[in-house]
Amino acid sequence: MIRGPISLLIVGAIMLAGFALVSLGPQAFERYLPDRVMALLDGGLAGTIDGSQRTGDTPADLLDDGVDGLEARGPVAAMAGNRPAFIADVIDGYTTQVGSAIPAEITTIRPISGCRLTPPLEGTAIGHVTAEDTGLRLAFLTYNDSDLAAAVQTFVNAYRDTGLSRPGDGGDLSYEAYDVAVTETRAPVYLVLETARGNRIWNIHLAPGARVERVILLGGAHAGVANLDPVVPVEVLPGDALAACGIEPFYPLNPGHRFFEVLKTGTSADKAEAEAKLAVMQDRVAAYNTWFHDSFGVPADETRAGFAGGTLSVVGPLPGAVGPKAVYAPIQGARIRATQDSYFEIRGQVAAGEDFAGRVKAIATSFAFGDLKTLRQGVSF
Repeated sequence: MIRGPISLLIVGAIMLAGFALVSLGPQAFERYLPDRVMALLDGGLAGTIDGSQRTGDTPADLLDDGVDGLEARGPVAAMAGNRPAFIADVIDGYTTQVGSAIPAEITTIRPISGCRLTPPLEGTAIGHVTAEDTGLRLAFLTYNDSDLAAAVQTFVNAYRDTGLSRPGDGGDLSYEAYDVAVTETRAPVYLVLETARGNRIWNIHLAPGARVERVILLGGAHAGVANLDPVVPVEVLPGDALAACGIEPFYPLNPGHRFFEVLKTGTSADKAEAEAKLAVMQDRVAAYNTWFHDSFGVPADETRAGFAGGTLSVVGPLPGAVGPKAVYAPIQGARIRATQDSYFEIRGQVAAGEDFAGRVKAIATSFAFGDLKTLRQGVSF
């Protein structure tokens, strides 16, 4: 009599698990599956955001010239000029299992004042990495009162609609990890690491003999570095400071980008508008290249290593005959230097009610005069 409902529950659970794997990646199961199973998932999904996989004989076979940018569809890393390389060829021990990793030490650093960054020394190799969303959310987050206010409003709206008291956990405010494998050993490396948006921790993995001279963190809201020698200077110019300095990171679109479809198939009016926009974009690319070259001595677009979808970039040559691979350095137990907002928390290490969700619920309850049920009566918030 109950076999049918049980079967439906099983099918539903399988579908839910599949959705979580595709949308969240292996990290969705990190706390629940044995290490051996996680290693299999991780090995299959490393280097891809959405879990879609392809097989191929060359790294280029696993790189999509997609409508939203270049996207890794398998375990491939970005090298300078956005050339793809197999992750296994550039780093040993790579994993994307970072969702529950806890660093040993987190030190606060502050953005620089002004717009002038320390230039690289003569003879230094320049490594330039860009990163967008990776899906590698870490177990720590930072936020401010504005973030709390927005979350309270979302919570109140949802509570009025459903009556469910489930504030968000601030997951979108977590730092995301991005991995940088440094294989350059012939000269000290000056790293320019550029975040498109959000909070970023750049995890540095060195090949034996690799040396980092200085790290520059550009863009995003908050940023930091993990597994970097504490004597190496780090300078930060976040997104709002870049904008205040009149600096706008901008790069040429990939050939498969949806923008170029308009130039091929659009009406005459659409094409004319697209051509005008393309001219503006080319000016923005040129302006950023000029600033980047003036600051670091190399052009931004030619040196860039970072796909629209991916988790690892390489600074230096492809290992092999030229030198050894980089060695993976875990976030777990690492030293991290990062900028922080008004509040900072590590999941599982905050007293009950004092985490992001607890603060949101407490604020909402305060506005409801101590009883959330009054929110259901349409009290203005």
